[in-house]
Amino acid sequence: MNIENLKHLPEILQFMETADHYVYQIKAPQFKSDIEIEEWSYPNDVENWDDKAVLLKDAECKTLLEPINTLMTNAGFDLYNENDIKNGKNYRFVELSFAIKPLQKNGIFAIEAPHFYLIPYVDNDEKLQVKILLSKFVFRYNLFSNLKNAVLINLETKDELELQYLQKLAEATEIICNQFKITTEQNQGKFTKAENEDPEKLIEEFIEAAKAKDFNDEDEVLEFKNNWKLIQVNPEEYMEILVDEGYFDEDEEVDIHYFTQHLLSEFLCAYDTDWKMDHEELSEFISEEIGQDFKITYEETLQKPEVIAIKIEQESDFTLLNIDTQMDSYSFFLCKKTEKDKILDLARQLEFPIEDF
Repeated sequence: MNIENLKHLPEILQFMETADHYVYQIKAPQFKSDIEIEEWSYPNDVENWDDKAVLLKDAECKTLLEPINTLMTNAGFDLYNENDIKNGKNYRFVELSFAIKPLQKNGIFAIEAPHFYLIPYVDNDEKLQVKILLSKFVFRYNLFSNLKNAVLINLETKDELELQYLQKLAEATEIICNQFKITTEQNQGKFTKAENEDPEKLIEEFIEAAKAKDFNDEDEVLEFKNNWKLIQVNPEEYMEILVDEGYFDEDEEVDIHYFTQHLLSEFLCAYDTDWKMDHEELSEFISEEIGQDFKITYEETLQKPEVIAIKIEQESDFTLLNIDTQMDSYSFFLCKKTEKDKILDLARQLEFPIEDF
């Protein structure tokens, strides 16, 4: 699990400190929502809220400083005294959030929205560092509740669930660095924006990176391109095609996400399954795709797909990606390990719902 690029969080906080805006929304098709990143000065930014009394009561806080004092105490920082606050001192932090599939599979919700609170500090070597606190279960947003409930996460944690949240934060960090033009090991200082690229060029690059011509003939590749364009300009017409083929109900409303997911699953010859994976069928699918014998056990299918992806990477030149169905199911496809980052980057630019594990 690679969280190495979290080292760029201090650069993100430096950007936010001098940015033209205090809040940014950044597209992230691999998540369930855009990424939102916001700079806060507390209590200055909240003391004039009309509904702060109601929100504080909901958060079971007696004073405006209780939420931020709890956050800072949990982070291990000293608190400002009353005179500091009266003289205009504010606590500074950055809030970063996005929606994802629940990382804990035994819940009843289809989506969760973790909120990360990033607090800057200077270490003993005079270098800017960041402490990361996480408020996991945010179903009805209340800043005061989130601050009060956020827990500190150490980058050296051995807790599997915390590591998964850090992995999602690392994915978001890479996307934000691209948006803010912060150089990372992955982007190498080459920043991409979908609106500045020729979509047809991006499609060609995606087809090449996914090696789709290895299992689609010229007519199928052309049909994929044409249908992708059709979804962009006339989704109602594409819906009619799916209705005629029995893949969509004519009484349903246009669903761009489903149309794109269906198109990709067909084109990439994905393996569709619900959460109860058949280990023999999946083993056969993977074996055929990678051209060598590969076995998944029943016990491994009961774990997260990441376990399967890691096993594939360890035993072959391939890895596993998923086309998000927005349901409790998967649409797996294989790609070369060397092409994974490029596929994910192109998917982000093209707003394809392709995700890593």
